[in-house]
Amino acid sequence: MLRRFLLFMLVVLGLGSAARATKVYADLSVATAVGNATWDATEKTFAWTASTYAYMVLPGLAGDLTEYTQLVLDVKEMTAPFRVDFQFGGGEWTTAVAYYNLTTGLKTIDLSEKFTEEQLAQVTAVRLNTNSESGSLSLNAIYLVKPFKLEFDEMGKAYIYPSDLAEGATGFTMDEQTGLITKSEVGNAGITFELGDVDFSGVVNISLNVDVTSEGYMDLIWRTIICNQTEDVGAWYSSKYNITYTSENQAKSEHVREIRIEANSESTGSMKLNYICITKDVLAASDIKKVLAEDFKNWTAPEGGTPTGNLTYPAYNIGTIQSAGGTIYGDGNVYYLNYADLTGCSYLKLVGTPGLALRVLMNRITDGGANVEVNPVIGNDGTVIVDLSTYDYVHLNAIKLGWGSASGVIDEIGVHVDGIDYVLSGSGELNASAQAALVDTKAMVMDATGLTNTEAMELSSANPNCLFLVSDASKLSNEKNVLVKGEDGTYACANLDLESGYSFRTPYAFTAGKAEVKKTVGPNFGTFVSPFEVAVPESCKAYNLTGVDENNVVTGEETVTVTANKPVLLAGDGECTFEAEDVTVEATPASLVNGILNGVYEAGITAPQGSYVLQTQDDVTAFYNVAEADKQKVTPFTAYLTLPTAAGVNAQSLSIGFDNEGTTYVDAAASEGTVTVETVYDLQGRKLGTPTKGVNLLRLSDGSVKKVVIK
Repeated sequence: MLRRFLLFMLVVLGLGSAARATKVYADLSVATAVGNATWDATEKTFAWTASTYAYMVLPGLAGDLTEYTQLVLDVKEMTAPFRVDFQFGGGEWTTAVAYYNLTTGLKTIDLSEKFTEEQLAQVTAVRLNTNSESGSLSLNAIYLVKPFKLEFDEMGKAYIYPSDLAEGATGFTMDEQTGLITKSEVGNAGITFELGDVDFSGVVNISLNVDVTSEGYMDLIWRTIICNQTEDVGAWYSSKYNITYTSENQAKSEHVREIRIEANSESTGSMKLNYICITKDVLAASDIKKVLAEDFKNWTAPEGGTPTGNLTYPAYNIGTIQSAGGTIYGDGNVYYLNYADLTGCSYLKLVGTPGLALRVLMNRITDGGANVEVNPVIGNDGTVIVDLSTYDYVHLNAIKLGWGSASGVIDEIGVHVDGIDYVLSGSGELNASAQAALVDTKAMVMDATGLTNTEAMELSSANPNCLFLVSDASKLSNEKNVLVKGEDGTYACANLDLESGYSFRTPYAFTAGKAEVKKTVGPNFGTFVSPFEVAVPESCKAYNLTGVDENNVVTGEETVTVTANKPVLLAGDGECTFEAEDVTVEATPASLVNGILNGVYEAGITAPQGSYVLQTQDDVTAFYNVAEADKQKVTPFTAYLTLPTAAGVNAQSLSIGFDNEGTTYVDAAASEGTVTVETVYDLQGRKLGTPTKGVNLLRLSDGSVKKVVIK
């Protein structure tokens, strides 16, 4: 299965794993006492008969020790004071600590407090030295400790494997290669995994991935305990082996000391532990557009349709459980999804064991929050699609096995949804995939309903028109373009602030308390389309274009209102701000047509061959013919002009005769090359310096003559 292969690769590559505390032991078997001292390697006893020139160098502890934080002496017996010395770079000896209290047990030297990083980088020797006339020291072991590290992958996950845990297991047998745990007798049993001091304040989920394949596993009732330096952070009994780490847990988890997993003392049985997955609160992004082509292209939707749009992968808004899939076993064993909000999605996709009968639990606001159960069966190809299009408000609650179904695996979870560019989830650190999403200038919609942060944060996109979808307004502190989903599934935006020239799209309709689009017009004219209805500002005029007259001059009527998604011609010069309040923005339609103008919101769109685009050449503005297909790009929030074939117009350019606060004119110029105006005449053939109001004859550099009407 895909999931198991990925886990194998994580182990091979060393990614997303846990690096447990590493111990480097002094090789006491080859130690030698110097001067007035002796060393008994069998009894591991260092003895001395004078207070000077009596010491023992500890083999195996020299070198670069900057990664180590502690030197630990496991003392079996101590009859007199002694000290521990370090030598740096072959120079003088420096005493790390002297022990006078005749106690046994672990004696820990904090290296980072005693020495600088520069000193620890050049340790040439460590020795035991006398600090009394005579005495002895018996040891169990001496070792250096490298601190435990959680190595999180891009999805904010770190893994602890059975090989890391076996050393701390008591009361049962544990195979560190396979993870098989067997408890054959009653009595205390468990695993203690020492962390030392690890920050868990950003952790949101801890899960034990188990294969419950042996008879009697249900009798192994486990309790997972997280401990900080002074108390238990929390304890969880779980048949699902899944812990949701709350904000209360996080507040007590800056210095976590250990994880303990305890079995019921009266129970016996066996189970296989694959790994422990620790998930921290990290802002992650899924680029769902790229995955669509690879993952949905061969799918057939219900009733024979083919899904189009975008696919979220590996998960859509799955909250803290961000990785794809999860192993599920036994009747009623739930794979919880933290109420993933799938409102507006068309299909839920599941990939797993063929023949696996599932129970998919959802709830809808129209049912008062009651669960709605769907019972799909994964097909022979290992896939199944659940149609969500009939539900108006979908919260995915859980996925579990159908009653009586055999055990199996769900490897992938995906959702088909139109119009979303990226899905964001988590909070806190901005990982590489989330950074890539935010700097993508083509990103227009980011679904951030999966954010889990408790303090509002600001997300800045390279595209100033990018919309952020959230379920809770407190998740983002952005001042503009945040769409908040209400309990009824509708969206509202307090401040919609758009800039022409950048891409825009919304897959959902929403209301906006305040809305504006900034548009630079000129010279003389410009085209414009707005996603909301708005009054024309006093700084310009607007025209609905309807056709072309016999002189190849565009015609139309002035309007004081720009209708939503209906492009217009603007007359003016400079920046114009189109502002409105309490407006409705509909989901972006596929076609933005008004008369002979075709609007564009997204970058990269090209005007079709034979259409006309507004350009200025040699200080003359006109609609110029597009001679080749896929060549002429159209700027977002502008429009190109098309004429019906029946109009019979085949001009190289179309003139504009609308008034623009004074006389304006448009020259004819072929789009295939630069054509300039050489001479201007009136109807009597008199040469003019510049075009005047009325009919003008323009002789062009290509030898042609163009009649232009200036109104």
